[in-house]
Amino acid sequence: MFELNNNLEIKEELFQGTIIYTIDNFYRDPQQLENYLFRDIPGLPLHKGNANPSYNGTYFEDRRHLPRQNFELEKVYDFLSDLCGQDYESLDVVTNCARFKKHEFNDYKNCHWWPHIDAGYNGIVYFNDDNKNGTNFYNEIIPLPDVNEHYAPWRSKDEFEVIKHLEPKYNRLVFFDGWKFPHGMNISNDRYFGKEYRKNQVFFFECEQFLEEEGGWHPLFLCYTIFVGRNMGVTE
Repeated sequence: MFELNNNLEIKEELFQGTIIYTIDNFYRDPQQLENYLFRDIPGLPLHKGNANPSYNGTYFEDRRHLPRQNFELEKVYDFLSDLCGQDYESLDVVTNCARFKKHEFNDYKNCHWWPHIDAGYNGIVYFNDDNKNGTNFYNEIIPLPDVNEHYAPWRSKDEFEVIKHLEPKYNRLVFFDGWKFPHGMNISNDRYFGKEYRKNQVFFFECEQFLEEEGGWHPLFLCYTIFVGRNMGVTE
């Protein structure tokens, strides 16, 4: 199911001291995997559905698979771990599925969606035929307030400056240092303001700085518990 293509072409870009990896045609049979992962997105639970206050399910939908391990993913995690030199905690299937209602709450023209950091390298495989709404890196101008992700997810463009956009493409993996750069999904048009979901698969790793120096805390860091481990849970 999660079989990688043979002879993957790995593109490396040095950006502000870290390497961004881009690999096109990542999975051998992405359509089979897409059907497996995303065949019933409205049936997936809302992410952090018990959070209060929250507008998830009101003005937007952020849906995820319930955390579960899949040992077919071991070769994928090991491949990515060798690239970045960081470890992973478990072989979880992690997904992001998001769409929005046409409402003034979702002011994508003047705001960015929830800039945040994670514990180390992030891998994102895009499953939409889309070359616009990928992933942004930001420079933090004004510190993010301590608010619920799903209560106030949109941050003014006066607070965060885009310094890099990772362009999406169907079955493309982007792999980057999610601890170094505040980042989040780029919503640049109203494509996902209807029936279609923006959907991807995500991989999380943990850097030594997160584990040793910060002890798991950063003002832009959000975490949620998966099984007995720690993993990240914001929309990439």
